[in-house]
Amino acid sequence: MTKIFGIIVLLLASSVFAEDKPVISVYSYHLKPPLIVNSAINSGLYFDFVDYLNRHSNQYQFQLIHVPRKRLERMLEENILDGILLGVNPVWFKDKKETKYYWTSRVFTDRDEVISLNTKPLEYNDSQSLTNKVFGGVRGFYYFGINELIQEKKALRVDTVNEVDLFSMLLAERIDAAVVSRSTIDYMIKVNHWQGKFHLSRKPHDIYDRRILIPKSQRTIYQYLTPIIDQLQFDPDWQATLEQYR
Repeated sequence: MTKIFGIIVLLLASSVFAEDKPVISVYSYHLKPPLIVNSAINSGLYFDFVDYLNRHSNQYQFQLIHVPRKRLERMLEENILDGILLGVNPVWFKDKKETKYYWTSRVFTDRDEVISLNTKPLEYNDSQSLTNKVFGGVRGFYYFGINELIQEKKALRVDTVNEVDLFSMLLAERIDAAVVSRSTIDYMIKVNHWQGKFHLSRKPHDIYDRRILIPKSQRTIYQYLTPIIDQLQFDPDWQATLEQYR
């Protein structure tokens, strides 16, 4: 009886300790699979990553929060971002020299692929490869080189609200090509059994690391997270998590 009572006390103490851990907001503006598959049931790679952080942290509790990019940019400009920003790259936030914010090492590497139908394959060498083509994009997204080509009226752009819609637009032959993240392509082909339907150009539009932006005001969090993120690429558990979405 004494032994059982001792175990109960330890469990209660552990529970109280967990509840007392400071909560760190993990912000993200991406709402596409596999990064976010179903937010209602916390399904997707970003949720898995936050779970990973919580399993490896005895000091903080991490919680994923979706916020539109424009609002996040305002929060950064006003220096009121009270957490960290997941899945981003210094170039996207005008911090190529990594002096405005703290940046972790990569969470994983991604690519922006130029995708077309297998029956009408398009090889992308540079933006001129899209001359006289219909390009599918996401409203508000900037595609370097391609935006300029369209402004010169050398190609037509048809926009949609998210990357997932670009697949149906390709299948319906409403567009000739699109730029879609490789992580999203792999996931969508897998779950929809679309093997053999699409062609990926040998040359991508871009290759980049998805990293974590941490405001300068959060130096303690940066120092705490650095060793955890640095070993991700060597952790078989994290690599297995990435693999299940491919």
